[in-house]
Amino acid sequence: MNSICLALNALVPDAKWIVRGLPPNEVIEWNDTEQTQPTEQEIEIKLAELKYQEELNAYQEKRKLEYPLIEDQLDKIYHDGINAWKADIKVIKDKYPKQTKNATELQKRKDDAVFNLQKKNYLKAKTRLAQYELSAGVMEDGTYVIEPLPIVVVNESGDNVRNPLVVQDEKERLEALEVSIKLHKQ
Repeated sequence: MNSICLALNALVPDAKWIVRGLPPNEVIEWNDTEQTQPTEQEIEIKLAELKYQEELNAYQEKRKLEYPLIEDQLDKIYHDGINAWKADIKVIKDKYPKQTKNATELQKRKDDAVFNLQKKNYLKAKTRLAQYELSAGVMEDGTYVIEPLPIVVVNESGDNVRNPLVVQDEKERLEALEVSIKLHKQ
């Protein structure tokens, strides 16, 4: 199962949603009207928790692979006694000791997840702001190498409206600027 799906299941069990696309470009389609969609940061923090827990639980799988079949264990108890069986099992348990959660390590992983998300969003915003404005075009040596898009266009009804491409460009640039400013202040 996709890791975002695991995080969503842990954060909002029974919510209605669909994840489309492949990592790292998944898109969450939120279809639940009763529960709020977790933020990107909440999802990243939950992913860090789940990954840490998975690492802690890895000892269990290693033990399972080395434990004798239950029939063989029962046979060992019957023929050699419980203490001989315990000694055999202890060797495996000692080889793969139980892992316990360290609160400091967990918090570090959560903090790292938030930092990495902020860094990713900052770099994405910076890249977006570095792109030219559609309404301004690109000039080199006094000549347009990319013509600006018209700010006003005629729609299907014959009305003059703001160019939807320019509107979308301005919206994306504003969102990128807000991310950049917010993260720069931190």
